[in-house]
Amino acid sequence: MRILVIGASGRTGQLVVNEALERGKSMSRISRYLANIVKGHKVTALVRNPASLAVRDGLQIVQGTPMNKQDIENALLDTKNDPPQAVVVTLNAPRESDNPFAKPIAPPRFMADSVANVRELMQSQDLKKLVIMSAFGVGDSFQNLNCLMKPVIRHTNMSAQYHDHNLVDEETRDSQLDWVLVRPVMLKGEEALPVKELGDTGKGSSFMPSISRASVAKFLVNAVESNNWNRKSIVICN
Repeated sequence: MRILVIGASGRTGQLVVNEALERGKSMSRISRYLANIVKGHKVTALVRNPASLAVRDGLQIVQGTPMNKQDIENALLDTKNDPPQAVVVTLNAPRESDNPFAKPIAPPRFMADSVANVRELMQSQDLKKLVIMSAFGVGDSFQNLNCLMKPVIRHTNMSAQYHDHNLVDEETRDSQLDWVLVRPVMLKGEEALPVKELGDTGKGSSFMPSISRASVAKFLVNAVESNNWNRKSIVICN
């Protein structure tokens, strides 16, 4: 299938693109023996700077921003005979640096408005599957954060990021799409490791749980391929 990735130039977004394309290659090899019953994945990436992604087979790069509805529509319609069947969102609101405590430089509803635009365009194109990378601590999972992280999220610059994530969570749940809200714990390391599912609230998590970005990318693509998590939120860790 073709997957539209919003946030494809970010660190996790790039891994989602890689995972989908590599998995597609494997599926394509199988399909030679199954008379093309099994189809591989292709990716359309909507990015502000096309130079941020290397040109690859199976990857269609469209310039634009999810803050602009026309740009999203262009990405959905760019491959007219092979439209996306699912959308993966790996957005984070830009900050002055990669430091999680850095001052936010994005509008207060950057993620919420971007995802609202995505949902509207998906509905207009009769596209149902939406997988969103959220975070542990969003929504009802906040209750299971450790006693150190709760004040950090409430009283530092991280509060802006979490407020935006919470808006995405609340507003997406009201849609009629087959949404999946993936809530990874602290991102740490790159190697793909087995993933543990901790329900929608993360109950039973360790004091400082972590997960690699590659593990998250694999889970996001799994959520595209499966209906197991449709209309659910899920906390994941290694």
